[in-house]
Amino acid sequence: MPTDTATAIAYVGAFAGLVGGGVALFNSWKSVCWKRAELANTYLKDFNNNSELVFAGRCLDWNGGKLILPESLRPYMPDNAATIEHDRKIFARALRPDLKLGDMDDDPRIQIYRTSMDSFLSWLCLVSSALERKLFYVADIQDVGYWVAKIQSERDVHPFIIAYGYQENIERLIRFFRQHKSPYKDWVFPVNDVGASLHPELRQERSRNKSKTDERK
Repeated sequence: MPTDTATAIAYVGAFAGLVGGGVALFNSWKSVCWKRAELANTYLKDFNNNSELVFAGRCLDWNGGKLILPESLRPYMPDNAATIEHDRKIFARALRPDLKLGDMDDDPRIQIYRTSMDSFLSWLCLVSSALERKLFYVADIQDVGYWVAKIQSERDVHPFIIAYGYQENIERLIRFFRQHKSPYKDWVFPVNDVGASLHPELRQERSRNKSKTDERK
C-alpha cells in the first residue's frame, strides 16, 4: 500500500509539473506575441505622429487639392506657406531619377515632394527589415498592407525606388504582404502613371528596369 501511495503521489507530481510547464510555456508565448504587437504598434505610431510621413501618404492618396504642409517642409516655400496645391504632374516630375539640381528651383513643391517621399520610403524599408528579422509579423502590422498596395499602383514612384536603393526592401515588403494573410493581401488600386504619359522616355526607362527585375527573379 505505501508503494502504491508513493507511486500515485509521483504521478500526481509529474502531472502537476507538466501542467505547470505547459502554463509557463503558454505564458511565455503570450508574452512574445504581446512584445511583437507592441513593437509593431510603435512603428505605426511613429508613422502617424510624423507629419512628413502622413503628408507623403496624402500625396499618394490624393490626385489634387490643397494639402497642409508639415512645419518642417514649410521653409521650402518662399513665403513659408502652410499649404500647397497638390499637382500630380509636379509630383511625377519631382520623383524622376534624372532630375537635375537646378530643376528643383523651378517649383518649391519639387523638393517638398522629393524630401517627403524619401522619408516615406525609408520608413517602409524599416518595416521591411523588421519583418525580415522576424521582430514582428504581417499580422501584427496589417495596416502597412494599404501602403504596399498603393506603392505598387504608383508607377511614378518606381523609378525613384530603383534609382535610390529602395528596391530590395520594397520588393521584400511586397512579398511579405502578398504572401501572408491580411486584409490587404489581394488589395489593388487603379494604376497611377502620370509621369510616363508626360515623358515617353520615362516609360521606356521603366520598361528596361522591369526587364532587369524580371531577369533577377
